[in-house]
Amino acid sequence: MKESWQNLIDLVGNPSATFERLKSNPKWILAFVVFCLFSILLGWANAPYTQKLLYQQNANQDEFNNTISLISVIASALVIALLWDIMLSPILTIVAKVSKLSKELTFKHAYAGVVHTSLVRLLIFLVNIGVVPIFRSVESVNKVIDVRILPGLHHLAGSSENASLLIFLSYVNVLSIWYLIVLAVAITTFVEVKKTTAYFVSIVIWFIRIIAETLFVVNYFPS
Repeated sequence: MKESWQNLIDLVGNPSATFERLKSNPKWILAFVVFCLFSILLGWANAPYTQKLLYQQNANQDEFNNTISLISVIASALVIALLWDIMLSPILTIVAKVSKLSKELTFKHAYAGVVHTSLVRLLIFLVNIGVVPIFRSVESVNKVIDVRILPGLHHLAGSSENASLLIFLSYVNVLSIWYLIVLAVAITTFVEVKKTTAYFVSIVIWFIRIIAETLFVVNYFPS
């Protein structure tokens, strides 16, 4: 248990140490539990803004239940995040073995690495929601993009009204590089590839993920 906690601590300041330990002892249960708890915390912190947006979207429906809809959004986001980790892990394992980059890499190794890197993205979202009250009141939030506060490409989009584009661009923010660095460190630790290759793979994984998350957000909040 002590090693698992140290993995989480080093994930912030010394990710290479975390993944070196995971390479020899791929523990993932604590990271999984923390990920679920932090996801629920994020949902709770976002709740006032999410409820405002849900009410705007469904105010004309007589049988609309804001609380049930909020729980549905939080649960769906958590399930999709967990499924992403589960699906990505065997893909990375198969690719590593087929390309002969690592014979020792197992699903357990890949899953442990993926869950720990996912925690970094979750921390980025928590940082964002933590600063939202400084710049936005609940009453001033009318679109999802209104709660994307971290400096990102969406702030350079001018007066664009394309919700999908703005949400997608909001994922490209000042803290995105942190996630990409941690993911690249994980890849270079688990498999023998050059750093440039690791960063390329990291960008591809990240790109696919933010497309999926953009589609999820637009599905719930189309305007």
